[in-house]
Amino acid sequence: MERRLLMSGLPLGRPPLTGSARRSPLLSRLPLPVFVLAVALAVRGAYLLTAHGPAFDAPLVDADYYDSLGERLARGEGFPEGPFWQPPLYPAVLGGLYWLGGHSLWWPRLLQACLGAFTAALACGVARRISGRPGVGVLAGMLVALHGPLIFYDGELLATSLGTFLATAALWLALREPRSFWTALGCGACMGLGALTVAPLLLLLPPLAWALAQGRPVRAVLCGAVCAALVLCATAFNHARTGEWLLISANGGINLWLGNNADVDGAMAIRPGAAWETLVNEPARYGFHTPASQDAYFTRRALSWCGSQPLTCASNLLWKLRLLLMARELPRNEALAVVRSQSPVLWALTVSPGGVALPYALLWPLAAAGSVALWRQGRSGTVEARAALTVAGTALLLAAPSLLFFVSGRYRAPLAPVLCVLAALGLHALTSRAAPRGVPAAMALAVLGLSVWPMRLAVDAVDFEAELHYAVGGRRARLGDDVGAVEAWRQAVSRKPDSLEAGFNLGLALERLGRLDEAAHTYEALLRWHPDEARVHSRLAQVRNAVRHGPPASPVNP
Repeated sequence: MERRLLMSGLPLGRPPLTGSARRSPLLSRLPLPVFVLAVALAVRGAYLLTAHGPAFDAPLVDADYYDSLGERLARGEGFPEGPFWQPPLYPAVLGGLYWLGGHSLWWPRLLQACLGAFTAALACGVARRISGRPGVGVLAGMLVALHGPLIFYDGELLATSLGTFLATAALWLALREPRSFWTALGCGACMGLGALTVAPLLLLLPPLAWALAQGRPVRAVLCGAVCAALVLCATAFNHARTGEWLLISANGGINLWLGNNADVDGAMAIRPGAAWETLVNEPARYGFHTPASQDAYFTRRALSWCGSQPLTCASNLLWKLRLLLMARELPRNEALAVVRSQSPVLWALTVSPGGVALPYALLWPLAAAGSVALWRQGRSGTVEARAALTVAGTALLLAAPSLLFFVSGRYRAPLAPVLCVLAALGLHALTSRAAPRGVPAAMALAVLGLSVWPMRLAVDAVDFEAELHYAVGGRRARLGDDVGAVEAWRQAVSRKPDSLEAGFNLGLALERLGRLDEAAHTYEALLRWHPDEARVHSRLAQVRNAVRHGPPASPVNP
């Protein structure tokens, strides 16, 4: 006897269970997306409870910037002068959380753990919708629930978690049956808010609006209008602040140039510090002083390079596609390979047996097989062709920012839930006898080879543990904790004695603490690596003079 369970407000229920497929009494009353949600939430909670280490205790670089901006907004001071440097929604969310509950890193982390869990449940719903099989839906949801990098980003003060959730929610709404004006409204809102979180998510508008247009084109118009209205709020804010037109934020041009120049490999390895500041200030040296003109300067440089060397530009796109397919996480401000030891949960979910990095070493091949299966099902009518094309188009456009800009682990994270959906389809295709398995298997093997084939990059030469301690020192100095900053910068210098930024800032912090002999020794050691560095010579001379004659030198803040 069959029994049907009805769901309310959750992504797609499960079909009737026959006696042979019946689960335990408790699980039989639990909708599958809720089961996935519970597992995902439990794993993320376990990660937060077990995580400990400098990278977890102190938000670094972009995360530190978001945290300080959230504090500023919570105090009612508003955004800094000028246009948005980065998309504004995530710091606004942080500001709201800090205003409501006080400044604690736990508030955003708890929220993001919930968002990550709902992302897993939504992926379950999407996979169930396009496969018609509850088992495939559960598999997709569990792949997201146990996705180590996504769990890591759910614990970071970065826009990644919120952006990934909004992108997945928009896809789920676009595929939801029955379609209505409310789903169009919600989908447009998710895309607009997503673009205000991670700007390239605006690329999702064409495929998702097209999916909603089936039968009632006005739904696509409504979706696009809501999305545009939200994005234009940022545009209007920027114009009111500066009198210049910036769609969302002023960092798009420099990111475009980083991924489109004569030495992309080297540009991707530029670290926070003197080299980065030199790059950021380059437009000003050529007379471009407003944020919009500086953004346009880098955009012109990137487009000019591509226009003058089209074959090299095309080759660069293929090279970035190869990077996108790599199993290992490419670092940006911190390396997952370094920080994964901060939690046994993260360690277990990002293992690299034999150098094969999980989970992407499995996801990419299975997703390739799933793409073949999805194409077959769309052609045969097993799956609604529009739904199949929507998922395929969404996957391509979520991959596009990595190809147009540059590849890093956190920038490909919004693609991961759709990749898990395709991987679940692929595993089903490879284990089912309902259709020939030769082509999906061949695709999976080919992509597996690309995924695990080693590739040497300039960023591999960066000591990310030294970079981690350098960034921790910067945060502690910003918070007025010079003792903690000295400890962190000493660790950075011990790993990388030639680090000009870490050594110089260590000397300044020692000066502020009145430890002038230690500061002098620090500068002397640094000059052995950088004998022509005028700033270090100047500080050393002032410290020696202060030691001999007093009063203490007046160091500047880093």
